Amino acid sequence: MTRTHLYTLAAALTVSLGAQVAAQDAKMTVRPESKLTLAGSSNVHDWACSSSTLNATIALDPSYDTKPLSSIAKPITTVLVTIPVKSLKCGHGKMDDNMYKALKAEQYPEIKYVLTSYEIDGAKTSAEAFAALTKGELTVAGQTKTVEIPITALRKEGGVMKGDAAVDLRMTDFGIKPPSALLGTLKTKDPIRISFTVLLDKASVVALSQR
Repeated sequence: MTRTHLYTLAAALTVSLGAQVAAQDAKMTVRPESKLTLAGSSNVHDWACSSSTLNATIALDPSYDTKPLSSIAKPITTVLVTIPVKSLKCGHGKMDDNMYKALKAEQYPEIKYVLTSYEIDGAKTSAEAFAALTKGELTVAGQTKTVEIPITALRKEGGVMKGDAAVDLRMTDFGIKPPSALLGTLKTKDPIRISFTVLLDKASVVALSQR
């Protein structure tokens, strides 16, 4: 192979790698003020447990911070979230223990969610915000169920994305027996609501050509 051919091949590879880098999804990092809440009721009082420990792999379309969101067909490309069960805190040690036992935390220490598909709601989408009905696989206490969750997302200053969502479920859908306490006089009701507010920053991505 001549030197000219080598230069041509090198140039072609450079262009190819550059195109791959340009097409990379925008990887996001979760801000520590993000929070998930698990809430419900009992025959005595309402209750809520929350966690700010969201271990996530989230990616958006690479043009999410430069184009109107209404012009991007699929702003979200990847969502994979795991939450340590024992990061959920209810504000009372005994209630924490009852929750961990009900969620089988020793055997299944994480709650997991994987986004599988979604549809954008055009009527609620604008240049700086979008809404969607998402479908994903939620795993709780070793049981995996397909759940539909409506979400709203807002692009804030600096490319920060804020997402909000809530979904109503039942503990028994995941094989969980609603916990009781005080010798059975306090009984947790089956319906629960999972809600979250997530703030995302754009992660720094090192170009292949710089490695």
